[in-house]
Amino acid sequence: EIFSRVPARSITTRFCCVSKFLVSILRCHDFTELFLTKSLTPPRLLFTIEANGKLFFCSLPQPHNLDDNSSLTITLVASPYNTSFPEYFPSDICSTVCGLVLLQGWKRKVPVICNPATGEFLTLPKSNPTEMGGMYFGYDPLGKQFKVLCMTWSRDERPNTHQALTLESGKRLWRTLEHKFHFVNIGEINGDICIDGVLYFRKYYKIVVCFDVRSEKFSFINTNEDMWYSLSLFNYKGKLGARCLVEQELELWVLEDAGNHKWSKRSFVFSPRHYRMGRQKLLLGITSKGEIVYSWNSFLLFYNLESNTVKRVNIQGMEGLGHPRICHTFVNYVENMKFI
Repeated sequence: EIFSRVPARSITTRFCCVSKFLVSILRCHDFTELFLTKSLTPPRLLFTIEANGKLFFCSLPQPHNLDDNSSLTITLVASPYNTSFPEYFPSDICSTVCGLVLLQGWKRKVPVICNPATGEFLTLPKSNPTEMGGMYFGYDPLGKQFKVLCMTWSRDERPNTHQALTLESGKRLWRTLEHKFHFVNIGEINGDICIDGVLYFRKYYKIVVCFDVRSEKFSFINTNEDMWYSLSLFNYKGKLGARCLVEQELELWVLEDAGNHKWSKRSFVFSPRHYRMGRQKLLLGITSKGEIVYSWNSFLLFYNLESNTVKRVNIQGMEGLGHPRICHTFVNYVENMKFI
């Protein structure tokens, strides 16, 4: 209970060096689960950074109650994790689930899973398919297992064989899944989301693929006929959400009934000023408070849909890395002391 309140950096750099007995406590399953539970609130912001030929991770507590701050701009300091990763690590595509990060590259680099909090990493074995349609990362909260899903695609209409890998199995072998279906990669970057043990990503433009991480079964959800093709999936207060920007109007769709493919819709009209600000920046996601987060270089914009206000958050603390380039930013990140 005491160690679960200690920052992750202190556990990995100080307490794991004290004794083998203490290491055994900090590596046990009960402690990692307790630490993860404590880490769920409050969530953090995670930054993937390239600097001086290496890959770094930085994080800071995700700001909350921004409307209580009268200033339009606040400054926060991000702290780098203690471990840097080699330059050959891929960083083109990045996804995170339950504290672990899956790194992928465009140029057939070997995918890597790492834990920023502990500094550990492992490379994934090569999969059999020559035409990879996408690799997705999920977590089963009941079985406490992380799994990687490898989708394949073909240029014709024949069914594709897909594979899965369980990290905790110790063997790190790809298993062929029973369900075969034709899959088309629509070229989305970071277009997947895992919510309560279900992975969601898109097949074609009008179909969402659902992969139950525990049972390893597939199902499919049709999008609403009024949805635009350029959708982004996200976690909206524990439900699957989809967002798209149409002119100055932001459409938020929320899946209310997966079995009947029922979606609800909310629309928000940006002011001309806020629209210009958001159009030029990368939309990262939506916080548990319902704030849309945009990223641009060394600052973030938090847009409150209800109050129609914007707060700018300047990020400092990365200057010591040399010439940092932020590759990816994630909202709602949680630290996990799981050793892999």
